Amino acid sequence: MVFEMKKILIVTQNFYPAIGSAGNRMKNIYQLLKSQGYDVNVLTILPSYPNDKLYSDRTFWDDNTLNEENKDITRLKLWSTKLGTNKFSRLIYYTEMMTKYFIYLIKNKKYDYYYVSSPPILIVLSTIISNFLKKGKLILEIRDLWPDSLIGVKVFDSKWIIALLRRFERYMYNSADGLVINSPGFLNHISSKLVQPKEIIYVPNGARAYETQNLTHQSSELFSVVYTGNLGLAQDISAIKIIASRLNDLEIDFYVIGYGVKCSEFKNYVENHNLHNVKFINPTTRKNSMSILKESSVALAFLSQSEVFESVLPGKILDYMTAGLPIVASVEGEAAQLICEAEAGFSIKYADTEQIISKIVLLKNDEKMRQQFSVNGKKFIEKHFQWEDNINRIADLLERV
Repeated sequence: MVFEMKKILIVTQNFYPAIGSAGNRMKNIYQLLKSQGYDVNVLTILPSYPNDKLYSDRTFWDDNTLNEENKDITRLKLWSTKLGTNKFSRLIYYTEMMTKYFIYLIKNKKYDYYYVSSPPILIVLSTIISNFLKKGKLILEIRDLWPDSLIGVKVFDSKWIIALLRRFERYMYNSADGLVINSPGFLNHISSKLVQPKEIIYVPNGARAYETQNLTHQSSELFSVVYTGNLGLAQDISAIKIIASRLNDLEIDFYVIGYGVKCSEFKNYVENHNLHNVKFINPTTRKNSMSILKESSVALAFLSQSEVFESVLPGKILDYMTAGLPIVASVEGEAAQLICEAEAGFSIKYADTEQIISKIVLLKNDEKMRQQFSVNGKKFIEKHFQWEDNINRIADLLERV
């Protein structure tokens, strides 16, 4: 319990109602730190991913408590709202974001703590520079390793840009008073960049207590496979196409709640090959997505083959387990280890599409196995990945730094 009300500014690109695990993560941190007695404000941008028009639908603004807290949440408007694959458009986008964040931070009041979430790393730069004047405590949260993730998705191939980003990566780790990571696979990498040891705590994504209590898996009698989330540069789109074709041949319904820069390519593939068993569902709120998940039979997860992604723990895998869905995932490293430890499904080597199909068919024909994976996944989430428990790690860090 916090006896003196400390002021915290959460600095993040992603925040409610932005779809995806990052926006949901920051919403949970904001709400739960407030519930512990902190005075918490948020600096973010107007939601624009996968496009800003999506959020003109008030369905996405489904949390009235946050809709009413405008004084605590500042949303900056960017002119360059489209984040494409072109590296120059991305540079313009992030440069504008960095500049506007910096201006806001310089002009406004001082906070006891600046909790900045990366990526993108340029808003970290804004926060570090402004904090020289403000003299608050800087807590740096790392959700992806930059520039490694940029290399992994082949966004930048310029050696001098990568070298510059690596220098800044080391600088930002050493500028922080404390660090938060959302995957244990990041620990050794970050520790190796520190001049002096710093406290690094692991706070994964996860579920709220009401989600684990209210979400009972109710798969329909018709067997179906589901994929939710990004269809982007980090996903193996070629493998997803093959899986979609094979599921169609087997007359297995495949539901895709997808978005991202590769989504149109995948939709075109489905249309051109007349894959009538592939059903697209428009991006929707987390609540609606979880309802769709609990009615499905098996969930898929994919990452592109890269050593970088072996340290990543995708939020969608935790969401699948929360909904009680058996998982078949084309992943390695941390994600594969989690699925194995939880006994919640199968992890397959990258792009081994025949093995993926084989495991899906196995689960289709073995209802008892599906039920056991479902129970195992939910129990594992309740024990290790519940936000109401894990928020205490952040609160304790704030009191120590």
